[in-house]
Amino acid sequence: MSLYHETEHLHEYLAQFRTKTLQIEYHRAMSTHQTSNNSANVRQPTVMLSDLTSDLLWPRILRAPALALSPSRLLAGTICAFLLSFVVEIANKIVAGDGTAVTESGAEIQTLGERFSMSISGIGTSIRAMDPIGLTQSIGNTAFAIRSSVIESPIISLVLGLPLIAILAVVGGAISRSTAIEFAKGQYASSDDTLGFALRRTRQFVGAVVGPIIACVLIFLLIAIGGLLLSVPVLDVVGSILYAVGLVLGILATVVLMLHILALPMIVPALAVEGTDAFDAIQRSYAYVIGKPLRYLLYCLILTLIGVLSIGVFTMVAQGAIEMTHWAASLFASDSTARVLTGEGELGATKGIAHNIIGIWHTIIELGITGYAISLFFTSSTLLYLVVRRTCDGQDVNEVWDGVGE
Repeated sequence: MSLYHETEHLHEYLAQFRTKTLQIEYHRAMSTHQTSNNSANVRQPTVMLSDLTSDLLWPRILRAPALALSPSRLLAGTICAFLLSFVVEIANKIVAGDGTAVTESGAEIQTLGERFSMSISGIGTSIRAMDPIGLTQSIGNTAFAIRSSVIESPIISLVLGLPLIAILAVVGGAISRSTAIEFAKGQYASSDDTLGFALRRTRQFVGAVVGPIIACVLIFLLIAIGGLLLSVPVLDVVGSILYAVGLVLGILATVVLMLHILALPMIVPALAVEGTDAFDAIQRSYAYVIGKPLRYLLYCLILTLIGVLSIGVFTMVAQGAIEMTHWAASLFASDSTARVLTGEGELGATKGIAHNIIGIWHTIIELGITGYAISLFFTSSTLLYLVVRRTCDGQDVNEVWDGVGE
């Protein structure tokens, strides 16, 4: 009998539960209907800007000019520009000596210096004029100057090139590491995470940049040694047969050099982002260029255009500041003040010192322009690596090695 009553109570409970459920669903449907009627006359946007850019990668690289203006990266680029100019000046001092006749090696260094000065001057002129076509031609002239210098003066190029490459690689590694952390994690990196990271991996950064070049040089040296066979009777026949091997090695070295030049902007960022070794960074960069060449070149083109525009604007502001300051300082000035500003006429002891100090401030501004160009290059290269990695490997752009286990 008790079992019967319990069954009756269970049926009543289930019936009440179904009734309450139906009431809740009814009130929910009426509420949704009223809300839709109230908002029927409100125009809802169908397409937002975020909908157009959320899945695109190229808009993210447009942050490069702003990221390059970070005080720490701008300062690093300026210090890099100073160190590069210091090394070149030391080389010029060694060449000049005490004013005596220039040696053959000194003449080679002077030729290299003039060649690169003309190339860099052309790049600067194209950037200030915001001329992408002229910039492309100037970069091509610089590449040709590097090629000619290595062919004509390999030893001098190596002696001068290694310290310059080491400075660029280490400072560039610090800038790339700083950019990657801020871009991916939205936080500012400490000096130990940037400069300290790059200094601890100096060998990896320099090796990744110059390693393939040295390997290709050794291949050409091997071909040159084999070419000695062509000058010996009888062995010249053997040398002509082995020439086919040399030709294959020459093709291999040429392809590697061309690929290395194309992938060079991503090699330093690959080390900074992945925390890997030089070989892995080279392999990744080469694979990304080969895997998505058109996408890679498109990103490079976009970064080049905004880079030219950004550096042009930065240069205009900096040089405009110098000119306006000079104009304001000489507005109510006397003849003696004008001599200090221009350095013309009779200066005397203190006015000559004052003029030189003003020249130092102008030099700092000019180094700042070059420093911004260096900062922008490595910042853009870092964003380029992150988006190309995302395109090729599907790895998220916010994934950066955190330094654990270093």
